[in-house]
Parts: sequence; structure tokens; C-alpha cells
Amino acid sequence: MSLPYLQADHPLRYELLGRLRVTCAGADQTPDQPKLAKLLALLLIRAGETIPGEKLVAELWEQGPPRCAFASLRVYVSQLRKILNGSRGTSPIATTSPGYILDVSGATTDFHDFEEFYTRGRERYGAGDFQRASELLRRALSLWRGPVLEGIQGSLDIESFVAVQEEKRLNCTELSIDTTLALGRHHEVIEDLKGLLVRHPLREPFYRQLMVALYRAGRQGDALGTYRNARRVIREELGVEPGPTLRVAHEAILRADPARLEAAGVVPAIR
Repeated sequence: MSLPYLQADHPLRYELLGRLRVTCAGADQTPDQPKLAKLLALLLIRAGETIPGEKLVAELWEQGPPRCAFASLRVYVSQLRKILNGSRGTSPIATTSPGYILDVSGATTDFHDFEEFYTRGRERYGAGDFQRASELLRRALSLWRGPVLEGIQGSLDIESFVAVQEEKRLNCTELSIDTTLALGRHHEVIEDLKGLLVRHPLREPFYRQLMVALYRAGRQGDALGTYRNARRVIREELGVEPGPTLRVAHEAILRADPARLEAAGVVPAIR
């Protein structure tokens, strides 16, 4: 790939919430070689920390590093520097006595942006500002382009990072749906929740939210059917009964008691 000098007054943009992507002023600087991409991913997920060379070698060559692994690592770092260096020749990758460190203080990253929008969305939700919370949470989720670091061969550090980010994404999705329900827009989330439950059949909050959305849409029978399906799946897969929150929501819908839904953590819809 061609490697034009990066402009000093334009920050690098690292994106991990999907396929790895590096841009500067709209120009794509993403490494093509799989080992280079994986090395950059490893440095990014522990940005600001010194990663020993031995650790990077073990992560890059999981099946057993070759004898030339450390020499190859130095070559890969040099190639990454050429991609990431600014026009003054400065590099965000520094060599330390035990290894390497990536400085992202002058860059932007999609996973840090996601964390900021998600945190602010939680704060606005807690303050009862559901409209603003909904906007912030939707902006957070819009940053996702696919599975985290899609296409990069996993390693211990990468798989751990992926698991954490995917859990945050699900938690953000749940809260975004709760804000939509709080705003009285239950019709908007029914189909989305059905799709989410196909992918996450043991995620009890999605069952609760679908039950509430169906109940508020005047579909009490479908809401109760959702609980029966949830109970069957959870018992078959885990051998236990649904959790207390889901059971309370079921009881409230069975009794047609909207006020009791609050005991299941459901915020009354704004009218």
C-alpha cells in the first residue's frame, strides 16, 4: 500500500468496533499484512501501557514463535512506525526497555468515543432525561460497524478485549431500549427485540423488555407467551427458573397491573 506522510495537524483515528481501520484526514492508513494488523490491535487495546516484547511475540505467534520472532517483531514495529509517523517523523510507538508502548493521546478512537457516549447516556437516564439519554446511547451504538476487530485472528488479549466490548455493547443496547420504552415508543422496539433474542436467547432483560413492549401495545397474550418461551429456553439451557425481575414482570402483566412493572425495573412511559 502507498504510505503518504500523515499531516501533523490531523490526528490519527483508530477504529476497532468492526474491522480494524486507521485513518488520517480521511486517508486510509490501515495495515494490509495480517501480522501488522494484529500487532497494531495488540498495542491499541493496551494503549498507554508498556507491552513486553515477549508478550507480543507470544500473542503474535500462538502456535509457537519461530527462532527469528524477536527480529521479525522489530521489523513489524518499524513498518508500523512508517505507517503511523507524522510529517515531522514523530511516531506514536515508543521503544522501552522491556518492549513497546503506543501513545494515543493525540489520536481519537471509536471505543473511547463509545465509552464517553455510553457513560453520558447512563447519567442522563439516571437523571430522568430520557430524550437526551436516547440520543447519546444511539450515538454510542452507531459507532459499531460489526464484531470487534473482525477478521483479526484471536489471542488471549484480543479475545478478552472483544468479550468486554461486546458486553458493553449489549448493556448499552438494553439501556437504549429502556429509554425508548420510557419515552412511550414501545412499537419501535418489538421487532428489534425479537431479533436480539434470536442472537441472545439467554439474555433475560431482552425478554422483559419485549414483554413490556407487547403489553403496552395491547398484546397481553403475546407478552405472556414471551414469558413462557423465556422460561422454556432458560430451563432447557440452564436448568433453572427465570430470575426474579422477569418473574415480577410476568406477574404484573398477568394481573394487568402497570404500576407493578416498576418493581421489575420498568420506568413508567412518559405520556
